[in-house]
Amino acid sequence: MISRRHALMSLAVMAGLPAATVLAAPPAQAQGKRIDPTGPGWALAPSLSDEFTTLDESRWRKGLWYPVSADAGRFAPDNAVVSDGVLRLEARREPSQVGGKTIPMTFGAVESRFDTPGLNSYIEVRARCLDTANILSAVWLQSSTLTGEDRLIADPNPEIDVQESVTDPDVNWAHHLWPWTGSGHTRRDAQPSGGKHSAGVDLTADFHLYGVERSGAHVRLYLDRVLYADIDTSVLEPDFGSLARMSRHVVLSLEGHSRSPHHPELLPRSFDIDYVRTYVNDADVVRADGKRRLVAPDGRLLANKGGRLVLVPASDAAEGAWWALTQHDDLTYEISADGAYLAQERPEGWYGRGLPVVARPEPGAGADDASSLARWHVRATGDCAQLLNKVSGLPLVIDDAGQGVFVRGADGATCWRLEAPAAPSPSPSPSQGPGAPSASASPAPTAAPTPSAGATGPADPSHSPAPTTPPSDGTGNGPLASTGAPAAVTAAAAAAIAATGGMLLRRRGA
Repeated sequence: MISRRHALMSLAVMAGLPAATVLAAPPAQAQGKRIDPTGPGWALAPSLSDEFTTLDESRWRKGLWYPVSADAGRFAPDNAVVSDGVLRLEARREPSQVGGKTIPMTFGAVESRFDTPGLNSYIEVRARCLDTANILSAVWLQSSTLTGEDRLIADPNPEIDVQESVTDPDVNWAHHLWPWTGSGHTRRDAQPSGGKHSAGVDLTADFHLYGVERSGAHVRLYLDRVLYADIDTSVLEPDFGSLARMSRHVVLSLEGHSRSPHHPELLPRSFDIDYVRTYVNDADVVRADGKRRLVAPDGRLLANKGGRLVLVPASDAAEGAWWALTQHDDLTYEISADGAYLAQERPEGWYGRGLPVVARPEPGAGADDASSLARWHVRATGDCAQLLNKVSGLPLVIDDAGQGVFVRGADGATCWRLEAPAAPSPSPSPSQGPGAPSASASPAPTAAPTPSAGATGPADPSHSPAPTTPPSDGTGNGPLASTGAPAAVTAAAAAAIAATGGMLLRRRGA
C-alpha cells in the first residue's frame, strides 16, 4: 500500500542532494544563527502547546490520514502513550493483514487538533528519535481533515518536514505542496525541496530541540536552536509562499520509508517527545482589543449588514460598522459585529485567487481549524494595519467590484485604519472658573510591560523587525489601536499572560 508520504525523501535527498527541479534557493546561507524564543518579543501560546502530562485526545488525534506507512507499519492507536511526562510513539512487532498484505509492525503517530499560526511563529519539539530498529522518526507540519480519510484540509496543503531521521547522526528536512486534484493529492516541489544537515551526534542517544520559525517569506529550521536551513519562499512560485504563512497542525510519527532493512526483532522501541511548544512574535502586532471601525483607504467603513459584508459611507452610524476585537494567546483576533464574526469562508490559501469572506454566526470552538478561519493577524503597516487571515495568511482586501471584501495575496493589500470611539469631553470641575483651562480628555499613555531582569532576545533581531508605532493624535484614537494607552487584555488572553509571566503583549525593546 503506497502513500504519498512514502516518497517524501528520494535517494537524492538521502545523499544530501536536492530532490526537485523548479526554482533554486540555497538553504545554507545563514547557518549557525541562534534563536531564543524565551526572550523579549516572543510569547508562549499555551493553547497551542503541550507538556504531555497526559495525552489529551481533545487536542491530539491518534493515527494519520493514511493507515499504513510504506507497507512496514500500520498506525495503531495503542502505540501512542504518555508515561513519566513523555509522549512515546512505539514501534512494535505485531504483524497484521491490510489490503491483502502482511504488515510486519505497528507504529504510533499523532496529529494536533489545534492549529498553529504561520506568520511570525516558532514551533519547537523536544524529542529523542527511535534507536536501533532502523525506523524513521518524523517531526512535521501538515493539516488533514482529522477524520481518518485520506484528505488534507487546506489547498495547496503546504508541508514542512522539520526532521526525518533517515540516518541517526543527521537531520533530514523537506517541504512540498499537496494540492487536491479532484480525486487525490499531487505533490509539487520547489528547488531544493529537501536536504540533510549533519548533527555530529547520534540523535537517538538523547533529547534534542527541533524547531521551525516562519517569519516574513522565510521558513527557518533549527536544531538545538541553531539555524541549519533557511528557505526563502519569495523567490519561488507565489503559492509556495503558503509554506511560510498558512496555519498548520503539528504531526509526530514513526514511518517505514527511506530506511531499510527494518529490524522488527529488536522491537519494541519508541520515539519519545518531551514537549511541543508554540511561540509567537509580537513584532508589528497591533494592540486593538475593544470596539473599532475598520476604515478603508477611501474613508468607507466595513460593515455587517444583516449578515452581508459591505462598504458603507463614513456617515453611516449603523451598529454593524462597529467591530469588537478580541485577542487570543497566539496574538490573533476575533473580529465581530452584531453577533457575526469576520471569517474566511473556506480553509484554503491560494495566493492569487479571491477567497470569499463572510460574516459568520459563530467564532469556532477554540484552537481548531474552524476557529482559525475566524481569526486575524492585525499587523501595523505605517499609519494603518493589514488584517491577515490565520488560515491563509493572506490579507483582507476590497473586492474587484469595490463594494465588499475578500482575501487575496496578489496586487497588494488594503491597509485599514482602526478607529476607536471618540473619547467623551470631560465636564469642568467645580474648581474651574470660566477662564480656566479644561482637563485633558486623554489619559496618560501606559507604558508597555518591562522585560523581566536578565531576559535576552534572539541573536538576530533582523529576523523580526521592530514594531512600527504610528503617530497619535493624543487621544488614544489614532489610526491604529496601538496608539495612546494600550488596550486592556481580554479574559481569554489573561490566563495565557499569567502563564507566561506577563510576556504575551510585550514588545521588542520595550
